[in-house]
Amino acid sequence: MFGSFANGDLEDSCAPIAKGLWTDMHPGRNIMVTMRRKLTLAMIILLSLTTSACFDSGKGGSELKGGNSKTVTLVGYLIGDAPSGLPDVLEALNRKLEQDIHARLELRYIQWGDMAARYPLVLSSGENVDFIFAANWAYYSQEATKGSFREITEDMVKEYMPKHYAATNPKAWKEAEVGGKVYMIPTSTPDTKVPVTLIRADLRKKYDIPEIRKVSELEPYLAAVKENEPGMIPIQVDKQYDFIKTHANLQWELGPATVDLVMTTNGFSGVFTDWDDPSGKLLTLFDEPLRSNYIHVAKIVKSWYDKGYINHDAFANKIRSKDSFEQGKSAVAYGNSNDIQSTIAKAEQQGWEVDIIPNLSPKGTYIMDSYINNGAAIATDSKNAELTMRMLDLIMEDPEYNQLVYYGIQGKNYVFKNGEVAFPEGMTAERNDYAPDASGFWFTNKNQLLPNSGWNEKYTKHRDEIKQMLIPFSYSAFNFNALLVQGELDRINEAAIQYLNPLLSGMVRDVDEAFKQAETEINKAGFHKLLAEAKKQTEQYLLSQKE
Repeated sequence: MFGSFANGDLEDSCAPIAKGLWTDMHPGRNIMVTMRRKLTLAMIILLSLTTSACFDSGKGGSELKGGNSKTVTLVGYLIGDAPSGLPDVLEALNRKLEQDIHARLELRYIQWGDMAARYPLVLSSGENVDFIFAANWAYYSQEATKGSFREITEDMVKEYMPKHYAATNPKAWKEAEVGGKVYMIPTSTPDTKVPVTLIRADLRKKYDIPEIRKVSELEPYLAAVKENEPGMIPIQVDKQYDFIKTHANLQWELGPATVDLVMTTNGFSGVFTDWDDPSGKLLTLFDEPLRSNYIHVAKIVKSWYDKGYINHDAFANKIRSKDSFEQGKSAVAYGNSNDIQSTIAKAEQQGWEVDIIPNLSPKGTYIMDSYINNGAAIATDSKNAELTMRMLDLIMEDPEYNQLVYYGIQGKNYVFKNGEVAFPEGMTAERNDYAPDASGFWFTNKNQLLPNSGWNEKYTKHRDEIKQMLIPFSYSAFNFNALLVQGELDRINEAAIQYLNPLLSGMVRDVDEAFKQAETEINKAGFHKLLAEAKKQTEQYLLSQKE
């Protein structure tokens, strides 16, 4: 599965010292026997001290050399916004880490709205970083190809993450391979979730609108909110997470339901597949049937944008739609089955009823999460790789650590009650400063987590139905190696940001003309070379899956 340690990371660097001592002190000349014995005894003592110090260095990493127990501060990056209760959780976490492995964690966040610019910058700027959240939707294969992440071998995981090694299916490591090597630590428990759209059921009922099961049925609801709720924008998106969600959700629903095989969620390549097609056939944005689908959906989105159903400041807005929804400023929220738990709870506390609309394909399906949908990568320049892995092993797999980073402080943010997670007396979702799943530790072992006593009937029903929606994905273990086409891919992304994103968000005057211009610019950026490389790699991948 993995290879042995690469680049001699933990090879015995003390062997030459021991060999030299033996050569210098070995009594191979004409010396008296008594002198020989004294020298031999001295050699044994010195050799023992030397190799002992080297062994400590190899086993414990730089922080434990020579038995030094000095506390080391590790720097990690997660995605999203830090919950207001994070300082209390970090304080508790660091007390445990100091006691168990002589480490502390300094945590930083990359906001959704800044992700495209900051994620690669954090890794290339020379900043002190030990680990960063990594996933197939968060630039994993691209950054791995660039050399931003340290290779992870089986021996390293066995040595420094024994709990995670025991808990993780070998398939996870196969999915994480880029060019035959692993550069991330995938979760041991893929999420069971689908993308969802939330709407205010109380407003839908107030304006006599029938139940809505699809995003394509939203327009009467959006029109009613626009006309009757002056303090509310029907759909308020941010510049990163939600920006093209309206288009994507409609595009999947009207089909074919597509996945970008090169860039996954963040970024654009123009090379797609239909997740309902088990053959894995490639589709491109500029050929049928996808071309007509994209243009048709873009015209729907433009119509909604022109009617004022979608905010016009999306390029500058950093507030996710679900946050605006919680504040009563938006009537639609985009998220997934997990991250909308607290949104629903906060809405209910304000007397609002919520409808959950799964965002699925025409066949009512969505792809199962892969193991690499959540994980962590060790930065190449980390000076504390082994200690970082020890820390991640605890956070990901030790139940006490897992519950702490996921739920917060027991007794303050949550309590266990009748086999469920509940709020302490007097606490509410609105007052809770550390909501489950909101802190960005999405790679922990979810099998250790319990149901939430606050889940309402609709949300419980939704969770019960998820497994019926999920299907295997032909390319679950495919990670595109961009080494030969990185320049083209960068230029294609730049062209897509400039010419395609405004089209997908409804901000253009003429959809057909805007599409043609985007096609011209993306082709000019090297799309055909990228497509040829994608065809080669996907063909090799599909053949390997049959072996």
